[in-house]
Amino acid sequence: MTSIPVRPYPFERTYDSFEAAIAGAERHPLQPKARSDTRWLLGASIAEAFWTDAEFVLGFSNGRWLHVFLHRSRVRWGVTETEPRLGDPVQRIGSPPVVLDWGGDLGEVPEDRSSLAAARRGAEFTRLWFIDSLLVYTRGMPILWFSPIQRTDGGGDMLFVCEED
Repeated sequence: MTSIPVRPYPFERTYDSFEAAIAGAERHPLQPKARSDTRWLLGASIAEAFWTDAEFVLGFSNGRWLHVFLHRSRVRWGVTETEPRLGDPVQRIGSPPVVLDWGGDLGEVPEDRSSLAAARRGAEFTRLWFIDSLLVYTRGMPILWFSPIQRTDGGGDMLFVCEED
């Protein structure tokens, strides 16, 4: 399997303490949108998922869709009532993982979007939160993170998808 050389984008803001970071996130200009969009998905369960390198869609049991994408190397999203159309190639649950090469001590790390999505099928959505990355909370599951990363081989931007407790 070929690895994709990548690096993270720098954070838009940094803070001196955990408390300052939480306060800063609460004041982020996109936080009101995250709160508003939470209301559209609250209590619905994740029913399906599909993605490309730079976009990710979660379909919900209430007929709504969370479309996460990159705009000017930053994570953005929208909640819609119609299924978003993505460019090719679209991948779905069951697609193989990719290997991201972060360089240095971290080196090559698999990114398995399929497993992350499959594990959340049927999970109840509880919250969106934004801190330069979009965080998707579901009941009983680790937080699903969407962050911008840059391919260092000239391949453009990618959406990095991972989970954290």
